[in-house]
Amino acid sequence: MEYVSENIRQNIAYQLQLNHLNGQAGLKGWQWMFLVQGLITCVIGIATYFWIIDFPENAQRSFYFLNNEETLVAVRRIQEDRGDVKPAPFTIAEIAKHFLDPKIYGFAASFFFSIYCSFILPSNNYACPIVAPSSCDAHTNKPYYYAVIPVLLSSRIGDRYRLRAPIIFFNSLCLIAGFAMLGFANQVAVRYIGTFLATGAYISNWAALNSYQANNITGQWKRAVTAAAVTACNGLGGVAGAFIVRQKEAPRYITAIWVSIGSHLIIMAIIAAFTLYFFYANRRQRKGRKVIEGTDGFRYTY
Repeated sequence: MEYVSENIRQNIAYQLQLNHLNGQAGLKGWQWMFLVQGLITCVIGIATYFWIIDFPENAQRSFYFLNNEETLVAVRRIQEDRGDVKPAPFTIAEIAKHFLDPKIYGFAASFFFSIYCSFILPSNNYACPIVAPSSCDAHTNKPYYYAVIPVLLSSRIGDRYRLRAPIIFFNSLCLIAGFAMLGFANQVAVRYIGTFLATGAYISNWAALNSYQANNITGQWKRAVTAAAVTACNGLGGVAGAFIVRQKEAPRYITAIWVSIGSHLIIMAIIAAFTLYFFYANRRQRKGRKVIEGTDGFRYTY
């Protein structure tokens, strides 16, 4: 839903900047865009401070969320699953030790390479000249509305069968196929279908990668370190992705197409390596030879 809301935001911004408020009250369109959207953000932010739910052990204090009995059930399940309801005291050493875990770098790299391809997808207006140069405005947002379907389906299947890696592999293959259609086909219809396929797969993989990393780490400080690393590399991937779209290659942007395909082959390799490791670690845990993530009874999800 984040990407749907982002496209709605872009449409509102476009209307504010170019169609209605440009020149009003001595302000340019882009100034109105920042003013209106900034005020909306401030109002929502203040409301969210009072509305957002607390940590599970304090969830009964949240606004219309869990009662005392439900809070106890949630806490017990979390403790049985990963044993980290109560965080360890904050120290530099407690934070630093988690950077020795190679999984953090693999998860962060996966997000870095995943965000690469967003700069060739329709919201950034690079796919439009490839698909239909004469009607970009009419075609920009539709793939993102479609993406809600594969995101919900893949998430439902992944949770129902406790699968993560197969979902990421499938989405990556769909994205590669979509980019191949977008970059190398001559028919407009085929390119447009490729845009839908790639966009749905990219956004679905973003959700699947989040689940993959969240399911395979324990400890609140390790989660904080992983979240910081993933977020940083997600942003860095966006910066790097801006350089793969070369204006001189318009309208095909072949370099961006190939880099996007290659980046998802790398993601598949990372996930394959982790999944193989998770499989053998779980097998050793079942035989009583290994305690995973320092938590008795914990097993990796792949």
